Amino acid sequence: MSEILGTLVFYAVTVVILGTALGVVLSKNLVHSALLMTACFIGIGVLFIWLNADFLGAMEFMLYSGGVAILVVMGIMLTKRQDGAPGNPFNVRSLPALALVVLFLAIMFLVIMNSVVPAGEFISPDTVNGLADMMLNTYILPFEIAATLLLAALLGAIILAKGDGKA
Repeated sequence: MSEILGTLVFYAVTVVILGTALGVVLSKNLVHSALLMTACFIGIGVLFIWLNADFLGAMEFMLYSGGVAILVVMGIMLTKRQDGAPGNPFNVRSLPALALVVLFLAIMFLVIMNSVVPAGEFISPDTVNGLADMMLNTYILPFEIAATLLLAALLGAIILAKGDGKA
């Protein structure tokens, strides 16, 4: 029974991920697209955790859902002007894009169907301790430099969005 339930959970989460990803592309409102992107990231994090990739799931939640998506929403809200064209207009390239998507899905289907899957269950080694040691000891300086750079970029975006002409 648990195998059937696991399969149903997998397909339900997959439908949520694909639905929110489609909503990102099809939404005309830029803020709604950014929020749907956050929901898509959360769904991918849930999928990682369900597949016993706890570290990847936690990173998905913290980095993408908690960091990148919130920065995108804040950037949109800080720089959104009331005048101008809509933020996400449709164009004439929709049909060629749909044809490319169908071609891509057909190729992926053929690759998956012709792939040889080894028998048995794959058990991944515990790599969380090694990654944590590298991130907090070996590569701490690059992480701090990247954090300072992101903070400077955010402050610059706020100054530019303020737009009183003195910057």
